[in-house]
Amino acid sequence: MSKNLRYYKNLIDKSFIGNIVIKKEFTFFLKEKLYLKDSDVYIDDKERNLSPSEEDLILDFINKKQNDFPLDYILNSTKFYEKEFYVDQRVLIPRPETEILVDYINNYEFIDKARILDIGTGSGCIGISIALSNPQLNVYGSDYSLNALKVAGINKEELNSDNFYLINADWLSCFRENFFDIIVSNPPYICEKDNHLKNLIHEPREALISSDSGLCDIKKIIRQATNILKKNGILIVEHGFNQSIEVRKIFEHLDIQINRLIRIKFGPFELGQINKGEFIELNKKEVPKKLKKIGFKE
Repeated sequence: MSKNLRYYKNLIDKSFIGNIVIKKEFTFFLKEKLYLKDSDVYIDDKERNLSPSEEDLILDFINKKQNDFPLDYILNSTKFYEKEFYVDQRVLIPRPETEILVDYINNYEFIDKARILDIGTGSGCIGISIALSNPQLNVYGSDYSLNALKVAGINKEELNSDNFYLINADWLSCFRENFFDIIVSNPPYICEKDNHLKNLIHEPREALISSDSGLCDIKKIIRQATNILKKNGILIVEHGFNQSIEVRKIFEHLDIQINRLIRIKFGPFELGQINKGEFIELNKKEVPKKLKKIGFKE
């Protein structure tokens, strides 16, 4: 005999005592995966009997949350730059702060037919978001992982991103010289001994970890980009919160001009005008003041 929704809500309460986050995730899951109405979830839960397939989905949710599985993977969906992207364990779950990379490029004045490359594209979220906002441009997404490219292909098709092209490549090794106007990347930059990794056990390690204190892949990208970019081309790379000085040194060693290098604890933010070549590191106490100044409420 099938059980009603109230039974499973009580089961969630018993399985995750005091965990408000998982209770909220369960409510969101019921609406997104089982397509339940608010009245079903909040009012008529005792009368709402579940089908065997719905019960299986709920039991799968409980099992995965007991193993700290991210909700994005359970739903196979995440929101990035106001679009829904398909994700699974073949790719990293996009972080909100990475949208800053897309914002920067979307506010740039392009020449006609400019070429943009998103390397280590993963789910394709960066490249596809740029392509959708700039249909006149050719945007390429490359990745070494064929599994990641399959996920990016799903998103390309679902979001009808016709000017986004996928390429299997190891960083910039296969591209012609002086070919791209902009190269953007959110590469692996976490040190293999970083304590944050214990909370990221379900995401692909190859998309997170880099040797040489997390700087190996960033170094490769910067070195290779000097040949692949056109004259006056732009390279945009996301890095870890504690890597600003090291990344700056890599650029300077290769005699590459730095326009902006901003990093705060919560990710890269554009918080005002910065002179060319200037380096700023905001500490945690300064962040609330800066955010309030640009319109955020406390």
